[in-house]
Order: sequence, then structure tokens, then C-alpha cells
Amino acid sequence: MATGKQMKKIDMTTLDTASRKISLGKLRKAGMAVVLLVVLAGGGYAAYRMATGDVVASRFTVNNMNCPACVITVKEVTGKLPGVVEADVSLAAQDVTVKYREKQTGPDQIRDAIAKAGYPIKLDGIFKPGETGGDRGVVVTVNGKPLFTKDMKVPLGADKSGPKDKDDALAFFSLVGKEILLQAADAKTVVIQPHEIETEVQNVFKGQGVSKDDFVAWMTATYGSPEKYYQTVGQRLGIRKLLDEDVLESVKDPQEKNKKAMAWATERFKEADVKVVDLALREKLHATAGQVEWKSFWPRMISQNSELKALLVR
Repeated sequence: MATGKQMKKIDMTTLDTASRKISLGKLRKAGMAVVLLVVLAGGGYAAYRMATGDVVASRFTVNNMNCPACVITVKEVTGKLPGVVEADVSLAAQDVTVKYREKQTGPDQIRDAIAKAGYPIKLDGIFKPGETGGDRGVVVTVNGKPLFTKDMKVPLGADKSGPKDKDDALAFFSLVGKEILLQAADAKTVVIQPHEIETEVQNVFKGQGVSKDDFVAWMTATYGSPEKYYQTVGQRLGIRKLLDEDVLESVKDPQEKNKKAMAWATERFKEADVKVVDLALREKLHATAGQVEWKSFWPRMISQNSELKALLVR
């Protein structure tokens, strides 16, 4: 009688179950490894933050930037500082916003670096990105650029005449509209020379009929500093130059010029991405204008007498 080893029957169900157990075991080990890496990375990041500090930002008024090379220079000198994350330089606005880690550098070091590069500079505020409310907090972003409560208090006009934005809605409209137009000027690389600003300031000074000391005192009381006043004058000239060269060059009739200037501004307003991030400001705008969202807000404000409209219409 023939004999032989009996072969065990392979149970596919049993084999599949065993395979799943092995796979689950591997997954558990891999999962634990991932969790361990996340914990270690989190701990490392926490230690890094403790050593370098949170990301904060400072904005500076930078006078005498008069060409695209100036923007590159300011970006380069700030970028070489330890802890600097990003520098946003605006030629038209004559300002720079620098984000940095607060334990690695600070506003004094940033100011000194830009001053050594040859640009008069003044600290215009320190804030934490994402923080809202108060003079140090962001109240609105215009195409991503932050603006602050105190910005709404700085007049757009260069002298004592002209309309004043007395309520929050008009001040908000003028502030956001001005920023939109300054960004348009940056896109076209509009350049205002320091001597043009100086000439305009001297013309305003003569028109005020006051002493030099009184004029400086007025600049400081109204705008916060003479540097801020010069910045405001430069911004006005930049917007006017953009309008004259890009929109109104071939238009002769004054009424047609005003109509075309407002139509051009309207197109810029339509395209802008404006976000009101401060709840207190949202409530004020809703109470005074009945609207908060920019695309609904600006059409209700554009016909009113505001500092922005006085800048656009001559």
C-alpha cells in the first residue's frame, strides 16, 4: 500500500486573516513612528519659537525712494537682517512693512539698516500679523496689505482747505480708495522725485500764511510727524501723476477730466479685494453706511464729498 505525507490543506481565509494581522501590526508601528515624529517636530518648533520669538511686523515711512532700484535696495538691506521673514516695499506709498521674528531683530535694527542705505526713515507702527483692533491692530486688508485704525485718522489733504472725513464711513472709504490707487501707481512704476515733493510742500507752506515753526507744529499735530506729512504729499502727487499720464493726458475739458477720473477709479475699486477684519469697525460701518462689504460699500460712498473725491476731481 502506498504511503505518503499528507499535505495540509491551505485555508485561504486563515491566511488572509494572518496577513491582515501582520499588516495592522506594521501600520500601528508606522503610526506610532509618525506620531513620535510629529511630537518631536512640534517640540522642536516650540523650542524654535521660544528662541526666535513670534513673527511681528513694523511699518516705516521711507522718504526719498525715487526709482525702482530704491525698492530693490530697501528689500536687500532688510533681507540681510537675521529673522526677517518678508519685506513689502511700496514706491508709491513711500513705506515698507517688514515681518520678522521679534527675538532675532527689531525695529531699531531695521531702521538703522535702511537709514545707512541712504533713506530718511521713521517707525510708523508695530503690530502682530492677524491681530485686530486698536491703533496697533489691523482693521482692513487691501489686496492683502494691512491698514490700521490710526491710518483712518491721517488726512489725505495737504492743507487746511478741502473736505474733511468726519465720520468713520468716509474715512474708511478714503483710506481704502487711496491704497487701491497707490497700488495701481506701483503697478505702473510711477515715480515722484524728492524735489517735486519739496516744491509742493513749499507751495502749501506759502499758501498757509504762517511761520515755519507754526507750519511744522501743524504738520506734527495733524499728521503725526513731518515725515508722515511729506509721505502724504508724495502719495498725492503719485496718484495725480498716474491719473495725468495714464488716464487724462489727451482730455482737455475739465468736466470730462473729472468724469473720466472717477470712471477710472471706479474700475480700480471694482477689482480690489478688500476685507474688513476688525469687528468694531464692521459695526461702525454698518451703523453709519448700512453696508460693510467693499463691493456694496463703495458705490454708496463715491458720490459723497470726501477727501478721496477731492483728490481725484480738480
